[in-house]
Amino acid sequence: MTELRQRAVREDAPPEDKESESEAKLDGETASDSESRAETAPLPTSVDDTPEVLNRALSNLSSRWKNWWVRGILTLAMIAFFFIIIYLGPMVLMMIVMCVQIKCFHEIITIGYNVYHSYDLPWFRTLSW
Repeated sequence: MTELRQRAVREDAPPEDKESESEAKLDGETASDSESRAETAPLPTSVDDTPEVLNRALSNLSSRWKNWWVRGILTLAMIAFFFIIIYLGPMVLMMIVMCVQIKCFHEIITIGYNVYHSYDLPWFRTLSW
């Protein structure tokens, strides 16, 4: 955010000598680097993936209040789901923890496989498990 403010101030300011421009740039960065980076960095767009049921129910509200209602409903749903899991007992808790651990380990192994795939290591995934 501060970079955008600084960039806006620099664009509005009258051009100064070359020394001040070179001081403002990072080490090893040339003018073409900064220009290409500014051109290729698009601003992220927001994605509205609200369920259709909630969109129809909250259609007459402004986007700000719709956001608050969606967050509130989903917060209550997560709290209710948490209490249901606790109510089901320790066996369900152990199964959920085990599933989360297995999935996390699977993700780590997948990342390692993608990194070391070029080395053609045989039995990489099997030995990791």
